[in-house]
Amino acid sequence: MIFKLKIRNIIFILTIIILVIMALGFWYKQRYSMEEVAKEQLHSKNSETNILIATQGSDFKRAIVTNIKNHFKLDTVFLNIIDVKDLPNIEINEYKAVVIIHTWEYGSPPVSVTNFISKNLDAKEKLIVLATSGKGTNKIEGIDALSGESIVENASDYSDEIIARLVKILESTKLKQSL
Repeated sequence: MIFKLKIRNIIFILTIIILVIMALGFWYKQRYSMEEVAKEQLHSKNSETNILIATQGSDFKRAIVTNIKNHFKLDTVFLNIIDVKDLPNIEINEYKAVVIIHTWEYGSPPVSVTNFISKNLDAKEKLIVLATSGKGTNKIEGIDALSGESIVENASDYSDEIIARLVKILESTKLKQSL
């Protein structure tokens, strides 16, 4: 009888612990998950130069995307801005460069990001990846990526680095086409 009571108490305590862990996970997801980004396009899709920007919604990421848009607003470069969850629908060969700005969640990047990068490793010279995390040091292995904390005051520094890498990729592409 006492043995059954102990087992019942242990099962009850384990159930409570599991429910608390699930509640904490739900709270964390609600508190820290990224907003979805509305699709946006700048300039004509028929442009000679197409750039994809896959991002997530946060003030820091929006500031970076705004800086990139402002840099290219007078050019004829087509910018296609999507949420990172839409990456599985993207054909990398339609773009000269791909910028991915994502948050490191639950110890890893979003599955859509890792799957997209894994699928397109043969075109990794087109990729510019910025991973944000609490520590600011996490990034996907095998990719020349940037990493940092989501501090809005630093957005222009990251924007400048991304734009410089974009310009380098676009110049390299033009050089290859002229040969």
